[in-house]
Amino acid sequence: MLDEEKIKLMTRISIYEKNEEINDLSLSRYYREDYVKFGCLKTIIATTICYWLCIAVYVLINFEKVLNDLNTMDYFKVISRLMGGYVLVMVVFYIYAFIVYNFKYMKAKPGIIKYNRDLGKLIKLYEKEEVQSQIKSGRVKVYSDIGGDMEELSE
Repeated sequence: MLDEEKIKLMTRISIYEKNEEINDLSLSRYYREDYVKFGCLKTIIATTICYWLCIAVYVLINFEKVLNDLNTMDYFKVISRLMGGYVLVMVVFYIYAFIVYNFKYMKAKPGIIKYNRDLGKLIKLYEKEEVQSQIKSGRVKVYSDIGGDMEELSE
């Protein structure tokens, strides 16, 4: 005999796992704050690498000009411009990452809640079925509420 409710739940769970496993289910391991902080940290690291690579490419492309201007260059002005640009780029990308990761988490949360609710229902159905099969087979677990602790038995 097939249980129609169990089949519906299992189908819904399976479809969700197939479609959203990479995005939502991996995201459900984190609290929102941790997920956002981790995403922002990844963004800061990637932005730092990309910014300094872009500067290095610019220097390599204009290497002859840089060598000619090396003696007349105001080093403090160049370093302050590079660091100012770096700070500006970091602030912009940090704010962008903060917004994106918060939005992504908030968008996935309702699906995760529904998935967990469906899993809970399925577990309860299986437990109910197990109890019924134990009753039919005559292997019923009996729990006693007489009282006493396990510590009293060991004395």
